[in-house]
Amino acid sequence: MVFSIGRKQRSGNSVTSRLPFAKFLGPITCLGAVAAGGILAISGRLELSSLAMFRGSSELSSSTDSTTNVTPVKLNLGQKSQTNIRIATFSIQSFGKRKAADVNVMRVLTHVISQFDVVAVQQIQGGDPGPIEAIVNSLRNSGASYNATVSQPIGQGSQSESYAFLWDDTRIQLVPDSAYVVQDTADRMYREPMVASFETRVGTADGRRPFRFTLINAHASPATVGAAAAGDEMDVLDDVYVRVRQYDYQTNGEEDCILLGNLNVDAAGLKELGQIPGVQSIAGETKTNTLGNATQDHIIIDARMTREFSGRFGVLSLVDQLGLTQEQALQVSDHQPLWGEFSIYEVPNFDALGDQSQGASAQ
Repeated sequence: MVFSIGRKQRSGNSVTSRLPFAKFLGPITCLGAVAAGGILAISGRLELSSLAMFRGSSELSSSTDSTTNVTPVKLNLGQKSQTNIRIATFSIQSFGKRKAADVNVMRVLTHVISQFDVVAVQQIQGGDPGPIEAIVNSLRNSGASYNATVSQPIGQGSQSESYAFLWDDTRIQLVPDSAYVVQDTADRMYREPMVASFETRVGTADGRRPFRFTLINAHASPATVGAAAAGDEMDVLDDVYVRVRQYDYQTNGEEDCILLGNLNVDAAGLKELGQIPGVQSIAGETKTNTLGNATQDHIIIDARMTREFSGRFGVLSLVDQLGLTQEQALQVSDHQPLWGEFSIYEVPNFDALGDQSQGASAQ
């Protein structure tokens, strides 16, 4: 089924389909009461306004390079690795009923999504999960097996939009009860990020465990924030990243946290998010928009912790690789998919988050 993942104190509404439901967990307790008619009382996992700020703290004092020197590579279309998975972000401009009704656009979107194991999607318009449901059905009709989870509309007025995650169900599974939207009662962000955790569908081999990771799906508007914000959204996303990662580590022992999406800034504009020790945008200043003249989308990892990153990443060019004209490509989106490749198995890591969580509790 396609269910919407609510924000703040809203209830989730369902749409009959075959996509899975992922509900909220509270920051301390799980709201388990199920109301009549299949509507759940749900609450955000993390309250953004209560996050400890790290500006000026020692944790952010040692600035690290937010870019990588790895050269982007072309995607081998139609070929998925047996030893790695591809995680992508795709900001599908104004993705609503009109675009979902365009056969040519949907054919391209179906082909694009099929190249990746997990895709974080931004800019789903109108609060309707129908466009995502249409992609999933199209994928299934082509013989693939994909699932998805969609958030409630986030934002203000006519500019509200939903997030979604789509994944290849033969290779990836959603961790039950892991999808939620970060709360932001202080309106420090224009759109609160959506979070979900995933795990590769591989058995333990030679003592190696399946790669488990948490994704933070974000669409930032750095110039559009509430009056309470002390800076732009990049100086809020750092707190989101740190706290989501710490929460996962303290509750599940999970250290692999990846923030991805349309951030509307280049690598130099990541500000405090890019100053977290070890954090880098794997694509650096690679151009990600359809016109090829701007860096707007990022996949951000802590390279010390997420050693599963293979070093391979790229942008799937709708023009160069799919043979569309620029006009046709722009009808799909003004952004292109950015992807990174990661091992299907966990890579042993050192315990670097214990000290960070102790430092955070002292703030």
